Amino acid sequence: MEEKKLEFLYLSVIKKLTYDEIEEILGVERSVFSKWWYDLKNEREALTQIRDLWQKKCPQIQFDDFKDWYEKSERKCYYCQITESEINQLWDKYPDLTKRKRGKKLEIERLEPNLPYSVTSNLVFSCYWCNNAKTDTFTKEEFSDIGKVIQQIWKNRLK
Repeated sequence: MEEKKLEFLYLSVIKKLTYDEIEEILGVERSVFSKWWYDLKNEREALTQIRDLWQKKCPQIQFDDFKDWYEKSERKCYYCQITESEINQLWDKYPDLTKRKRGKKLEIERLEPNLPYSVTSNLVFSCYWCNNAKTDTFTKEEFSDIGKVIQQIWKNRLK
């Protein structure tokens, strides 16, 4: 039954099918779907987050390929090594860290700026500050020294 629940989640969250369509595919009465929807709240929220990021940045990639990349990727900035937890600490310490309020989450960054987002081997996570500073101008090699300086600044601010 767990397999059907996960398939239900995929069909409803990723494929955005109606309960009638899902009932037909799974061969399960739709009366159980509301309970599954509630029971799978944490999984649903995590999958929704991945879906939204995929749709925003990499819709040309198959969702399963993107999800695989996302789940296997380290949750820290490729350049300055700041983690999501440390970013949260910075925001707690400095509530006006940026005027835009952007930067509370790691962003998807292309190592080589001229390659498209559809090449998953070219994707990494980056903090807002490194992503913003690197722009589409610098290669990963060119930006690595700058990332080290930003890393030291974050370490000092987190003390």
